[in-house]
Amino acid sequence: EHDDSDIYAKLRYDCQEPNVWPETGDCTFDKGFKETFQAGFEIRRNIGRAFIRSIARAMEYPNLPALFTEDEFSAMGLRKYPIRKKINSNMYSDFDGTLLRELEHIDSTVTVLSTFNNGGLEMLHKNQYRPAPVTGDQAFIVNIGKLVDDLIDNKVPSVRHRVAEVDFDRYSVTYFLGPQFDADISRSMTGNLTDAVQKYTTFGEWI
Repeated sequence: EHDDSDIYAKLRYDCQEPNVWPETGDCTFDKGFKETFQAGFEIRRNIGRAFIRSIARAMEYPNLPALFTEDEFSAMGLRKYPIRKKINSNMYSDFDGTLLRELEHIDSTVTVLSTFNNGGLEMLHKNQYRPAPVTGDQAFIVNIGKLVDDLIDNKVPSVRHRVAEVDFDRYSVTYFLGPQFDADISRSMTGNLTDAVQKYTTFGEWI
């Protein structure tokens, strides 16, 4: 038999693992990279939390921000999509046959995305994939994922999206804001059962 308290303790410990920063031998670069990344993380976290607060005010869900007081599972990554040298037949869309770099999917939490001037991101709207606007250097795309949408009674759509094949190296920065470890994700703000409750009660279990 497993002691549930031990399992939770291990999950909690694992989610607090410190970042591993690159060590290139160039101290100036390493310091600048870390500081830039940390500043970018903080900006995106503030944006994600601001969206949660705005949704809470607009929909009169005063308890929603409390689920995001801590953000142990927040993550940010710099992503590179290199030019494809070989086409994998599994990367064609089942939806419309388009060659993709990233398959169609729906996010789970709150996504804050920077695509800079790189096209390729497409969003499903009225049963058709359409190009998403690029963010440039000063803007962001924010998407509410399925798990968060369930918590707010499906009042903000979770947009299905994908990245189409492009003929250049594509870069983006993704940030994900999730609820805190102990956040109860079994019921929505109005008490409805969520899809997650079929297996999990807290976000820490779910993630």
